[in-house]
Amino acid sequence: MRLFNYLIILLILGSNYGCSESGNESSVTSCNNARASSKVVADILFPEPISGGNQGGRGQYIAHEHYLTTELPAEGVEPVFHKLQLLCQQEMGKECTILHSSLNNDEKPYGRIHFRIHPSGVDKIIDLASEQGAVIQRETKAEDLQDVIIDNQKRLEMLLQYQSRLVELEQKSASDIDTLIKVAEKLASVQSDIEYSQGKKAKLLKRTQMDVVQIELHSKSYTSFWAPMSDSLSHFGENLSDGLSEAITAIAYLLPWTLIALFLFYMIRIIWRKTRA
Repeated sequence: MRLFNYLIILLILGSNYGCSESGNESSVTSCNNARASSKVVADILFPEPISGGNQGGRGQYIAHEHYLTTELPAEGVEPVFHKLQLLCQQEMGKECTILHSSLNNDEKPYGRIHFRIHPSGVDKIIDLASEQGAVIQRETKAEDLQDVIIDNQKRLEMLLQYQSRLVELEQKSASDIDTLIKVAEKLASVQSDIEYSQGKKAKLLKRTQMDVVQIELHSKSYTSFWAPMSDSLSHFGENLSDGLSEAITAIAYLLPWTLIALFLFYMIRIIWRKTRA
């Protein structure tokens, strides 16, 4: 793989050699395309890491996701939720992004917040979420994206080669209008595919260089001795209505079966009497 990279570098240098010596318009266009292709290939082979990160020991193409579920007092869910948002938005800056957040302040408060964060800040977020409550679940998952990233790199290389051939064909067919139109359409399509693959590469690399943290904040289900009984009394009317409706439904289902059972019992009793007599 390393030898292949060096060969690509030599091809890049060879394609750019001599551009400064040509002055006509077609040569300038060809050189610009070659330099653009060289830049893309260089970005593929040697992607720049995100600033502020050290991926040592984590694996080059490994994406990490962290899951944390904590149980807090009912009155502590909202303050911890806002502290997590402030920590990400104000203190960490560009190294943290909130992907999703939701807060439910009903009888049992519940909060959920998802971050994309630099690995150096994962422990700080998790410690803040768990310092005032009990950790119910903590999990870390790692996904190997090496095959996906390498396949995308190969696709980019093929597209760049195809693009360079189309540029050469465009220069050779300068006098053929029909061919120029078809080549221009193909170039536009290839350029679109290249930009799509570049965007996919950037997303994949970002997944390997930034971790995803998903935090769920639950309120304690049991607060005092009288709380369950007060909840039951507050819902007594609703529960009574539901119970009566279910009982009526059960009677409606059982009534025809009861009549059929009585009829069968009566017939069996008559047959049994006749047989005994």
